[in-house]
Amino acid sequence: MDQPTDGNRPNPDRRNVFEQGGLLDDDGLSRRKLLKLGGMGAGALALPAILAACGGGGSSSSSGGSTGGGGGGGETAENPELTKMLEAITSTQVIIGNYGGDTEEARKKVFWTPFEERTGVQVISADAGSLAVPMLQGEIPTKWDAVHGSIQESYAAQVHGKKPLPKLPKVCWEDLVEPKKMQPYMWQSFILGYVPGVIEGTFSGTQPVTWADFFDTKKFPGKRAWPAEYFTGGTMEAALLADGVAPSEIYPIDYERATAKIASIFDDLVIYTEYAQSQSFLTSKAASMSYAPNGLFKELENKGIKMQILWDAPAVLDTNGMNIMPEPPNLDAVEGLAAFCNQPKLQAEFAEITNYGPPTKEAFEAMSTEQAEELPNAPGRKDKFFDDGIWNAEHQPETEKENQRLFSEA
Repeated sequence: MDQPTDGNRPNPDRRNVFEQGGLLDDDGLSRRKLLKLGGMGAGALALPAILAACGGGGSSSSSGGSTGGGGGGGETAENPELTKMLEAITSTQVIIGNYGGDTEEARKKVFWTPFEERTGVQVISADAGSLAVPMLQGEIPTKWDAVHGSIQESYAAQVHGKKPLPKLPKVCWEDLVEPKKMQPYMWQSFILGYVPGVIEGTFSGTQPVTWADFFDTKKFPGKRAWPAEYFTGGTMEAALLADGVAPSEIYPIDYERATAKIASIFDDLVIYTEYAQSQSFLTSKAASMSYAPNGLFKELENKGIKMQILWDAPAVLDTNGMNIMPEPPNLDAVEGLAAFCNQPKLQAEFAEITNYGPPTKEAFEAMSTEQAEELPNAPGRKDKFFDDGIWNAEHQPETEKENQRLFSEA
């Protein structure tokens, strides 16, 4: 999930980042506290929240004017426009704010190191911490060129930021990023899925399939691993889907209905404060099902634990990626890196390592059918449900307030 926006955990420290600018609503909540916590897994989500993505797998990328792919095999010559951008770079470095974890390790393997080998430009990794959002919104001087984040963060910076975000050249745009108006600002994006996970063999006979099954602790006994109160990524949407709301009718979110659904099983929730706990609650049998970004369940599978991922629940899909900074110190290098990352074979390799979905149609064409079918935004997956990043950004203070009320009352 890092991962979803933070690469490793739902990070409580990031809840207060939007408050640092001092723009508070009358209710005391920052009107710019629009961050999807956790996820990459991610985030994140913010993550990475970023989310810990899976480790291992994938082949090394080649360099020097051609790129190697993980899923498609062979090498592909650079796009002439990409070549022109890379050869025009005069900066000697590009600085990337991130939240570490397996997601960042995957980036380094697939994108950063090959870019360095291709261009001679050094990719410097910075610990994003609490500086990410104030820097993205122009509240403090820009020291980095980009930072891992979410659609919500990028949108918040556009709406409330003190400095405009530069638009990326079209060669950097990713055609599966939604909404499309965010494509000029996000790069090296990936699609994660908030989804129920179960260790195979947990239940005998009838198996859980839907969000309704996740919330049915009588039919499927056991505790449910659930994120702490400061994490809201996909939780309201999952509750409404479990309560019978059609995906097309999720927004605007009915908070009363969503929180009532979560409260109905609150005594059966075991609350995790870091994404690793969502895994350990399953393996220790403290919980029979877990809510988390899908990459964490892939990580368990890589460790030999057979998982049942309830893709048809359906998963709540969310986009994480890199946000370009206002007035980046190495604009030519970060634009070149963004274009370098927008190569289908590299995106396919990153997806193979992390199990997060790629941001372009061409990336799916660069991988096998079997590999594509395992990803959150697989072309053939039925009932794909993307959360509405813009709506969530505009209503994040209200969502957080309602989640806090739920936890305090329950």
